[in-house]
Amino acid sequence: KPLFVGSNPTFTSQYYQPVDFFFRPFFFMIYFVYILTSLKDSKRYIGMTSDLNRRLNEHNSGKVKSTKNRRPMKLIYTEEFDSKEDAMKRESFFKSGKGREFLKSIGI
Repeated sequence: KPLFVGSNPTFTSQYYQPVDFFFRPFFFMIYFVYILTSLKDSKRYIGMTSDLNRRLNEHNSGKVKSTKNRRPMKLIYTEEFDSKEDAMKRESFFKSGKGREFLKSIGI
């Protein structure tokens, strides 16, 4: 299945369907909503990023003000999104009362 059509490349419908992480085009951004728990005080941190490994390293190396004194942090939950807007909405949901209820219902 060709990635581009014609001499003036246009995206095929392939790019609008969920695809495995390792087969995504280099320009296709993914975003993560993640939940960390502090191994020091057992409190949670909810965040969003496009580079999960970098962000986890920032949390555990003390570069994030809100988690600096709560280290070490452990990743306990992630969700992946194709758009930044969807990821931001989900992060906001998790920080709301209904979102906290949902997380409690799934044991997080």
